[in-house]
Amino acid sequence: MTPLPELAGRALDWLKGRSPSAQAEVYLYRGESRGVEVREGRVETRQQSSEAGMGLRLFEGGRMGFASAGGLEEDVLPRLYGTVRAQMAYLPPDENRALPPLSEPVPGGALAETLFDPSLFQAPLSAWEPRLFDLQEQARRADPRVRKALQIDYGEGRSEVSIASTAGVFTHERGTSCGVSLSLMAEQDGEVQVGAASRVARSGAALGFERIAEESVFRTVSLLGARKPPTRRRAILFDPWIAGEFLDLIAGALSAEAVQRGKSLFAGRLGKPVASPEMSFTDDPRRPGGVASALFDDEGVPTERKVMIEGGLLMDYFFDSYTARKGRRRSNGCASRAGYKGLPGPGCSNFYLEPGRVSRADLIAGTEDGILAFELLGMHTADAVSGEFSIGVSGVAVEKGRLAGGIKNAMISGNLLDLLSKVDGVADDLTFYGSIASPTFRVPGLMVA
Repeated sequence: MTPLPELAGRALDWLKGRSPSAQAEVYLYRGESRGVEVREGRVETRQQSSEAGMGLRLFEGGRMGFASAGGLEEDVLPRLYGTVRAQMAYLPPDENRALPPLSEPVPGGALAETLFDPSLFQAPLSAWEPRLFDLQEQARRADPRVRKALQIDYGEGRSEVSIASTAGVFTHERGTSCGVSLSLMAEQDGEVQVGAASRVARSGAALGFERIAEESVFRTVSLLGARKPPTRRRAILFDPWIAGEFLDLIAGALSAEAVQRGKSLFAGRLGKPVASPEMSFTDDPRRPGGVASALFDDEGVPTERKVMIEGGLLMDYFFDSYTARKGRRRSNGCASRAGYKGLPGPGCSNFYLEPGRVSRADLIAGTEDGILAFELLGMHTADAVSGEFSIGVSGVAVEKGRLAGGIKNAMISGNLLDLLSKVDGVADDLTFYGSIASPTFRVPGLMVA
């Protein structure tokens, strides 16, 4: 199999010979994945797949054309070039459309070694199945009310990307990932509840099967006998499992594209308070072993760690090369694309709320009347421009600093900026679920109906 950087070099040479005046970029991808699914105690499916493809961008006179195709054979690039060339005359010019300039690489140290686990794909997929069945037994042993595992999934993938452009960019990165999810059913006095937990990591050793079992059991059995709470103001403690849904909304609002289009609640707020002084949000593509870590973004610009919100103050947005030119500044290495079929746009990498100094147990102990929430319903309906939301909440009641039985069918509503400004406690239990992470944090005085 021809190395991907060699294919990228050949493609770049062909483009330079074909159209010396045009700026061009090729994005090459090669990857494979496999997984196993266990349903109610038996293996349901095993699957394995691979994919390769190429994306081509051409820039000329402020116009940008794009096309993509599966495969890396020699005839793919000429076909893509012909398709893009046919587009160019019909595309509107934009002075901000151009390739990112070549940037001085930022040393990555041993980061690349933490992003690729050579042990994955070495053993047969069936070798993971005993561990999945053991995960089910761990959950059943932890609490007799757990009746069965509804579904257990394990998957792993490996991929590599090469980016080459006539502006001098030439990058190559590879990575692996693997994940486990566990869905349980518990029963008590005829009542049935379902709960789940999952983990994604760069290496199999980092998955933490025991923690997955513990979390899934807690979320499942805690809702047995749950009741709807009376309407009143109380504190909400957001478990890391659901806090990431708020962070996902925040990350989208920090996109320079959304800001420039007036589609972000953070538009016009740079340097101003947007959250409690207790809160600082970081985006770190250089985090060792991070699911979204990389030395370069999806345009080949070197990545960098960025504090987006510091002590409640909005410090920066996510920029790719286009939004950076439009904003008359440099890119901060935040270009992201959905594989070779997609165009780059600004987005986050490993985005998280910085942990506090108090333990989760102490944060709960210091709560007189609240809810430890670990299920949300309807977060996708939140308005990314106004920040308004109305969501359902389930979890565990907190009374005088102690967990005191399940809560379900509660509703909270409000404004995201107002919620962030009220946060009065952040725990030290930072937990990553994929590329977005949060510790437990507390918001007092929310109306719960």
